[in-house]
Amino acid sequence: MFSIAVTDNAKQSVKTAIAGVAAMYVTQLFHLPQGYWAAISALIVMQSNVGATLSASRTRLAGTAVGALVGGAFTALLGDNLLDFALAVALAFFLCFVLRLPDSQRLATVTVAIIMLIGRSASAWVVALHRFAEVSIGILVALVISLILWPNHARRSLRNGLADALSKLGALYQTAMGATRAEAVGSIETLNAQVSDVFRKNAVLLENALQEAFGSMRERESLALLGAQVERIRRAVEAIEIALQDGAADTYSLRFAQWDHIRTDAAAAFGSLANSIRTGKLDSQWPNLMAPISELDAKAAVARKSGATASYPLDEILRFYSQLLSSRTLAQELELARGLVASRFVSK
Repeated sequence: MFSIAVTDNAKQSVKTAIAGVAAMYVTQLFHLPQGYWAAISALIVMQSNVGATLSASRTRLAGTAVGALVGGAFTALLGDNLLDFALAVALAFFLCFVLRLPDSQRLATVTVAIIMLIGRSASAWVVALHRFAEVSIGILVALVISLILWPNHARRSLRNGLADALSKLGALYQTAMGATRAEAVGSIETLNAQVSDVFRKNAVLLENALQEAFGSMRERESLALLGAQVERIRRAVEAIEIALQDGAADTYSLRFAQWDHIRTDAAAAFGSLANSIRTGKLDSQWPNLMAPISELDAKAAVARKSGATASYPLDEILRFYSQLLSSRTLAQELELARGLVASRFVSK
């Protein structure tokens, strides 16, 4: 994993350097006076994947356009004293809000400052036009480099991220289930932090993947659907974790050997799903998740009718049935996820 990260970062560093140099070269071809703005723009918008680069490019281009228009207009019509500058900054910021470009507000105000506060030898409109052209060239160069040189699409990263999320959820599930039997387990808090981290990263990757307007629409839709399904699986695991809180000393559940089968089968399902998403090949070794749950449900009903639950604390019995219901929900969500993977992610 570390070697892969090193390779990816090495490629990204080369791409970023090439984008900066290429942007400077293009501005020299067009005889633009301050080509370093193109290089700076290229370096800023060059992200780790194509979708993120597109999103950053859109944000920077929109902010530069608004800032150039407002800064050029104020300087040409009113002047460039501090009061005019303050009004221009406020107007550029508010225009981005009106145009629903909140991420561009900072860039718009910076562009206003560059046009109105930095000394110039040409008219304000010429300076504004040059600034917009330089930024646009930098953005265009970064996009071209991102697309043609070792392209890293957010869709591919998200697919791996969803598989990673399932693997970490499987580990969290194993730990939570093991805690009910007083086994030596890892830290649930640590695993929860890892799960939260991978879900945050996947949320960003999904946004970036949806920015990649090229490629298969079905693939982007499939990733969004799978992301929502993995989120439901996370909720089911969390429900089991909550059901088992304060239950490390419970003994009623030890009456039923089916829990071992339930835990083993669910762990196998998590691993199978993660592997199928990564490889695009459906794992034939899929457990019958509902069989041990149904068997446990039947045996629990017999125990309840025989009065076996009367000798145990009520909160322990409630935890047992909450765990049973949550395990059924998890099995159903895992089955739905497998159907989705089989229909949309597996090569026919």
